[in-house]
Amino acid sequence: MSEEYLDIVDENDKTIGKDTRENVHKNFQIHRGVHVLVVNSNGEILIQKRSPKKSYYPRYYDASVGAQVHSGESYEDAGKRETQEELGFIPKTLTKICDYKSYSTRQRENRRLFTCQQEGPFNFDHIELESVEFISPLQIQNMITAGKPFTEGFTISLKHYLESI
Repeated sequence: MSEEYLDIVDENDKTIGKDTRENVHKNFQIHRGVHVLVVNSNGEILIQKRSPKKSYYPRYYDASVGAQVHSGESYEDAGKRETQEELGFIPKTLTKICDYKSYSTRQRENRRLFTCQQEGPFNFDHIELESVEFISPLQIQNMITAGKPFTEGFTISLKHYLESI
């Protein structure tokens, strides 16, 4: 497998260089990422439970799809690529919700949040994901309040999504 390259960007999302994914993370450089929230006709959000083998946030609940944007790739293409890789389908349409900065102690991403509608079933990647399930936004908020493990990035994306509906 060839090494994955990411564009290094500034806070305004202007490309200023590129490097390997490993170096971008090691050097704490700003790069691009996407979240895709898959929503069904009942308004439920597909959440994933990350594999116990993941190095970051094992067995945490997360967005339907999360990806880092490869060098030269658009946000939309990254969202479609990763949706196909993780869930087994290519979205017909990705609807942009917003752009935001997701800067944490682990990484700094300029992130774009998309939604798409899909009912399932899903042919998800069992290496990357332990499970996927549709849950109402209220149930997700109750799970977060109850202390269930959710990635910080997903909770931020959920907040932006709920503000948009």
